[in-house]
Amino acid sequence: MAETSCKYRREDFGELQVKLNHLDIYLNFLEDFVEASNTLDLTARVPLTEVALDANGLQILAVTWLEEEPSGGQPIAYDYRAEKHKLIVRLPRRVDAGERFRLRTVTRCVPTDNILEGIYQDATPPGAVQQYMSQCQQWGFQRIMPIVDDCRAKCTMTTTIEADASYTHLISNGNISRERNPDGKPVRKPGEPTRQIIRYENTIPMAPYLFLVCAGTWDMLADSVVFDSGRTVRLEYLVPPGRATHARLPMDILKQAVRWVRETQNYEYSLDTYRTICMTKSNFGGMENMGNTTIVTDAALIDEHTPDQTLLYAHAVIVHEFEHNQCGSETTMETPFDVWLNEAYTVDVERQFMAEMFDPSFVRLTQVDSIRNPLLGPLTIEDSGRAGRIVREGFNDPDELIDGVTYVKAAEVIRMLRLLIGKDHFTAGKERYFSRYRHANANTDQFFACFEEVSGLSLDQFKQAWLFRVGYPQVFAGTRYDASRKEFVVEFRQEVAAGAEPFHLPIAVALVDSLGRDLPGADRVFELREASGTLVIENIPEAPAFASLNRDYSFYGTFRHEGASAQTLALQARLDPNAFNRVEAMRQLTDRQRIGLLLDPDYHIEEQWLSLYGELLSDRSLPPSLKAYLIRIEEQPLERAYSTWYQELVAAREKLMRAVNGMYCERLRELFQDLDTYRPRESPRDGIEDRILKDVLLDLIVVNDAPESHQLILDHLDAATTASDRIAALLALNRGSSPERRAVLERTYDAWHGHVSAYANYLRIVGGGTCQDVFDMIEAEKRRATFDMKQPTWARALFLSMAVNNKMVWTDRGIQWVADTVTELTRVNWYSASRLLNTFQHFKKLKPELQEKVRPALERILNEITVEVSPAIHGQAAAYLG
Repeated sequence: MAETSCKYRREDFGELQVKLNHLDIYLNFLEDFVEASNTLDLTARVPLTEVALDANGLQILAVTWLEEEPSGGQPIAYDYRAEKHKLIVRLPRRVDAGERFRLRTVTRCVPTDNILEGIYQDATPPGAVQQYMSQCQQWGFQRIMPIVDDCRAKCTMTTTIEADASYTHLISNGNISRERNPDGKPVRKPGEPTRQIIRYENTIPMAPYLFLVCAGTWDMLADSVVFDSGRTVRLEYLVPPGRATHARLPMDILKQAVRWVRETQNYEYSLDTYRTICMTKSNFGGMENMGNTTIVTDAALIDEHTPDQTLLYAHAVIVHEFEHNQCGSETTMETPFDVWLNEAYTVDVERQFMAEMFDPSFVRLTQVDSIRNPLLGPLTIEDSGRAGRIVREGFNDPDELIDGVTYVKAAEVIRMLRLLIGKDHFTAGKERYFSRYRHANANTDQFFACFEEVSGLSLDQFKQAWLFRVGYPQVFAGTRYDASRKEFVVEFRQEVAAGAEPFHLPIAVALVDSLGRDLPGADRVFELREASGTLVIENIPEAPAFASLNRDYSFYGTFRHEGASAQTLALQARLDPNAFNRVEAMRQLTDRQRIGLLLDPDYHIEEQWLSLYGELLSDRSLPPSLKAYLIRIEEQPLERAYSTWYQELVAAREKLMRAVNGMYCERLRELFQDLDTYRPRESPRDGIEDRILKDVLLDLIVVNDAPESHQLILDHLDAATTASDRIAALLALNRGSSPERRAVLERTYDAWHGHVSAYANYLRIVGGGTCQDVFDMIEAEKRRATFDMKQPTWARALFLSMAVNNKMVWTDRGIQWVADTVTELTRVNWYSASRLLNTFQHFKKLKPELQEKVRPALERILNEITVEVSPAIHGQAAAYLG
């Protein structure tokens, strides 16, 4: 999105004219609409003769002035400006500043199955009445009833829900009223036995975007957690009928997460019950809703169709959404421009949890993968030059803020802050932040003030560079050992955009001896504040084998150790105790071969690289995930100047893989066969690292597309006992010339399409194909009765797998397919279409011949998707074209 063409800017979020005290809501789910009666208890901040409420797509039935209790109220005049989403209520008299008053609105909304905001139609279990979910972030509440739809309008609320008596659950925020519902369940409506009613009382002030209401048919798995304080919190998982057993592991993860957050984050959940609710349709993987988390069924439940990546995501999203009760619900961002506060800190907590549940080195490597993701990662977004500010200048739709910049880059900022000020100061700062702004709102400056107060440091340079501008530092280092002074010297310099101030960043450093041991006392975090800086490490009696710089990717950006020879990098790839730096050294060596091939298709791959590769391949002391990362040959280069040479990068990767295959084919097959990923498991977590390595080995073996490789794929598929192994085999099959390919894929469709997660896995396999029929296959899937473009999980599975399929998407047909699909998908779900449109985000950096092919596609999108159809997509396409 081009911030020069934004619909909303910070100045649009002025002081609120009213304070929202309490809402008394009655929601009645009827046949095809929902009727809402809402009594708003307000306090005027300034003298008022009218009140502006946000209201989007509603039918206004009545607006009433409530002077005193009890009172039927006085109907009052209003002006509904539907095109501006505003309900202007004319007050019957002037209300003075500080005066408290009440209004009641009665409205109707009509839920749809593709506008996944406000109340919407979710997938309904067979034989049940229509399932309804809600999504109010960021401005969904106004699609349910009129409201001051602002993060700062935090208030308490009472919500009464009436609906068909056949629903198993009616859910909203807060505790169930034991006076109205003594058994904690809905009661029959007097005189209407086909209707039921339940009341929730939320005494914690809450922003409107955290509101939840849903009516549906679920099975329930219940458990509880007892805190050291003696309080018991009930935990509920609401799942599709018949799937409660698939919630047992997620429930165990949740119990671990709740206790872990209490022990490590000093936060104890304050309501009676915490629910996780399965939803089928959502633009997001999960959503915190103050006491109720909604998670897409694909990630919420774990069964035989759950691949390892989804299993890892399940661990992450469960603790992430629970932590939002503290960071987001109780302490809330001031405006959407501060959304990073809610998300970045919560992602940081999620990362800490993941590092305790799994190998921390493996977890960090996956995090850097997300930073470098070639479609949605923040480095890729920033390389376009059009976006990357964490605190945005503006937006067309608040959902634009839910991206890799907010969730990944901003989380790196939190991580860097901890490295710079130290763990103790960081802990003290976050404790001050959450105690000072509990049940209130906070902005970016207030957040940083807490850390400055406890550390005594000025963080202004850090804050300004990392949050308020596009771009990242490119850091270079040179090293030397001064034997006479027994000093090791590292000279750093950073390159930033012309005229920009340097970044304040941490660089983790260690020195390593020839046996792969860190030299005692030589590890530290160096602060680079200026364009250049020098680190002198004293009392080093002899030259180290190498310097391990930027350990664990200590700062967000790019880093290069200038002058590091191939021999030094090879030694580091063999010996560095830091897993990330070990992998990064091998990546740098691979990058040198890759760039050689990019610049000269006849480039001869160096024997030294192949020899080191074989050495790492044969090293049985390596943990499986570390070996997988060391030998994985990626398409994306470290040298980002070549990152848009898409077709050439595909060819270079294949040449490198074929070279490895040609030299080590038998060894690859032996290692593949030695990895037993088929044995019974006690837990789905067992063997994840083995399966990751086996997947990498499979790709290296089958790159030759030979008949014996086809058979190995089919044998692997037949023997597979996990979703990840099956998916890996089918992906490999769909990228080769096996005569059985289409028949096997069709049998897979028959077996998998009835299961929401399995069907998504199948669609990803189709979209990841590299045979000439891949676009015909995608179109055939779209035409199947089982495919629903309104289901975001399925649409993203089929379409985004092609968006990162560089071998096919940059062909003439692929470019046309992107334009066709974006224009079609925008009218169904602009958010999913925006992710697909990211394919073209580097239009200005494409080679001229490819640029001329993409230009008409972008112009077509711009012309067909007008501002009226979708301001976000129109603005995105315009920004790419420049």
